[in-house]
Amino acid sequence: MLKVLHLLYFTGTGGTESYISSLIKKMHKDKCEFYIAYSKAGPGHSLFKDMNVQLIQMDMNSPYDLKAANRLSKLCKELSIDVIHTHFLRENYISVFSKLFGNRVPIINTSHMLYENSKTVIAINKILSKYNSKTIAVSNAVRNHLISEGIDPNKIQVIYNGIDIDYWEGEKEYGIRKEYDIADDAFLIGSVSRFSQEKGHVFFLEAIAYLKNLIKTKNLSVPQIKYILVGRGKLLDHCKSLAADLGIADDIVFTGYRTDIKRILKNCNLFVSHSKSEALGISILEAMACGLPVIATDSGGTKEIIGKDNDFGLLVDYDDKEGLATAIIKLIQDKELYIKYQNKAKNLLIEKFNLDNTANQTYTIYSSVK
Repeated sequence: MLKVLHLLYFTGTGGTESYISSLIKKMHKDKCEFYIAYSKAGPGHSLFKDMNVQLIQMDMNSPYDLKAANRLSKLCKELSIDVIHTHFLRENYISVFSKLFGNRVPIINTSHMLYENSKTVIAINKILSKYNSKTIAVSNAVRNHLISEGIDPNKIQVIYNGIDIDYWEGEKEYGIRKEYDIADDAFLIGSVSRFSQEKGHVFFLEAIAYLKNLIKTKNLSVPQIKYILVGRGKLLDHCKSLAADLGIADDIVFTGYRTDIKRILKNCNLFVSHSKSEALGISILEAMACGLPVIATDSGGTKEIIGKDNDFGLLVDYDDKEGLATAIIKLIQDKELYIKYQNKAKNLLIEKFNLDNTANQTYTIYSSVK
């Protein structure tokens, strides 16, 4: 059984933690023994504890923290670690620098984001990435971005994020609608993402205001439309204020952080991914697994799931308020298209975004570098 150490600066509740927990779910105590070394405990800490993964606190004060690198080298020896798996720049650099202290454990890095790095960071990444045994890109968009920044394409392998399809299936129930006083016959549009600039909430709110005005001025025949925006982050308060300024506050529920994402999605009629930059979009996959048609921005890896070449949803340009509003109206009024996207989604998930595929391909990499 391979011993794999994941490094995380902060044990949060984002896509990276979801990615790690999915690997744990499929392989822990079976093919692998997983460990997590972290610097700061966050809201996702209890999730890993509940999964019986050993958590080790290890300060990581900067990407160039040689004290942390030395501690990591000793930790790998103490635990007889076979593979280090990193996910962000800080932890990856520390893993590479641990080689200065005699660490010979191979390093796997998963690239989850489409960052616009500075020239300095690009230059350093190009050098230090040579010490990674393999880089996993969660989409071809990420792979192409890495290559454009000088990362050796021979070391990059695309492994799509997968989801547990069975978990997301089930019947619709109306508890969430009752909790937030949303009518059963309202057309509920959902969004699940961190409130940060790259996620595009401001654009989405402006599109909602545009749509509301469009419906009024053209006297469109549509049901009552409500929105439920799940997540927290630095821009949450700003977005609440903006919604009030735009005159759409009564149309939107800001839930903050929720753990019952499945219940929320099961209450929705449509899902919108409004990111300015999206490596792939695991929330899109989860929504599709819940039977929801999806509208997403053409912002990176999303086109590898839906739109244009992948006819499983509608793709719009980021910052195109009219385009997003028109797409929403289209899926409200075109029942045939709505049902088509519902019915086609499951086959796509089984074929391309299945969690078993993700776990098996990742284990193959672990085994090949050991």
